[in-house]
Amino acid sequence: TTAAALERFTVNFTITNLPYTSDLENLDSAKFRATRRVMNTLLDRLLKESSIGPVFHGCETTDFRYG
Repeated sequence: TTAAALERFTVNFTITNLPYTSDLENLDSAKFRATRRVMNTLLDRLLKESSIGPVFHGCETTDFRYG
């Protein structure tokens, strides 16, 4: 058997109740790591319950930006 090919996709959205600070620019900051952990958990739950759930393998937050 062969492994199924993974396809990456990007999701961009605005979080209106998360005040942006410069700590979110630093991938090594505690604020970035904690926020990334929460976002990954919430997005994983959401997407696993969606139509792509059966083939979804997890998400990875890459950055936060002011906007």
